[in-house]
Amino acid sequence: MRKWSKLPGNREKTYAQLASDNYWIIRAYNESMLSVLTLMGGVLMVLPLLATPFSKTKFNAITYYLLADLFYFALFFLFRNSVMKKYTLFGLYAAFSIFFLFAIFLSVIHTPYMRATILLGVFCIMPLGFIDRPSRMNLFVAFWFVVHTILAFYLKPQYALDDTINGLCFAILGCFLGNIMVWVRLESYEAHRLLTIEKETDVLTGLSNRRKLFETLAVLDKADAEKPSGIMMLDIDHFKEFNDNYGHAAGDRYLNCFGEVLTKFAQNFRLQFYRYGGEEFVAMAYGYDEKELASIAESLRIAIQNIVVDGNRTTVSIGIACCGGEQVRNYEDFINRADNAVYVAKNSGRNKVCVEQINCSDRKNN
Repeated sequence: MRKWSKLPGNREKTYAQLASDNYWIIRAYNESMLSVLTLMGGVLMVLPLLATPFSKTKFNAITYYLLADLFYFALFFLFRNSVMKKYTLFGLYAAFSIFFLFAIFLSVIHTPYMRATILLGVFCIMPLGFIDRPSRMNLFVAFWFVVHTILAFYLKPQYALDDTINGLCFAILGCFLGNIMVWVRLESYEAHRLLTIEKETDVLTGLSNRRKLFETLAVLDKADAEKPSGIMMLDIDHFKEFNDNYGHAAGDRYLNCFGEVLTKFAQNFRLQFYRYGGEEFVAMAYGYDEKELASIAESLRIAIQNIVVDGNRTTVSIGIACCGGEQVRNYEDFINRADNAVYVAKNSGRNKVCVEQINCSDRKNN
């Protein structure tokens, strides 16, 4: 757990980094919590409504129970709409605002002759209810504490001091535990993310590994998955001889530089690179036709031949299999077809780009 001796500003910066890196899992968690909290709030509000025939105090507040119930169910159904998912945090703050308003109503208007009870529970529950920037959650709690305190001194002065002390204690306790839980969840998500990256990333090149490639291929079976328009296979020319002549340390450094070049291309083009094994690499290309993909591959070939490690260099042969216009059932077949194109490129002299069933580009360096 993070040390609480860190400055608040540093913690906020760290929160921003962690929240950004784990955005989707945090969003999914908050969406789940909003759904559960609003549905639970709507159901629980039905219980006091059922008790109204037997309780005068409940009967006197029946309108407010109905309104709260209506709001909770409205939020529940509203945020089941996919369009509203991006406003999940707004929905959570709205749900807890209803809870605070209702608890304050019970405390200072409905039963001003009693000390606040439900409100104390809200102060503890709200900071534990979802994940957001801790400072914002604390400010939200502080706002409702101030609202209740002002109303208590104005409308129920006989218990105002008691409510203020009790409310402050529970608000501090809730925020303290809530802030801890935010960090625990974030660090758990971050640990899981880093472990996943470690399992899916090749150490030498920093690219995705073969395991990640086959996970990607499995996802492509889904109807809504974006399909690649082509596949490239890259094979480093004479890499075994490079290792034998200059040592495995130089080979490792070359693979590291090779991975950096591919990473830059992945940032500039819609390409996903994977280390297939040894000196072989696979790229999934999205949205490019055959001519565009051949042009990108040629630029990549030129960039790779300019890699110099300890004064030495090597080249790469690239095979391309285009699949944009086909109904593909097995993308492994296209990987094999791109691999066959690589063999054609190597047999034609290496340091070439070869599109499947098309003559290789004769661009070998002199």
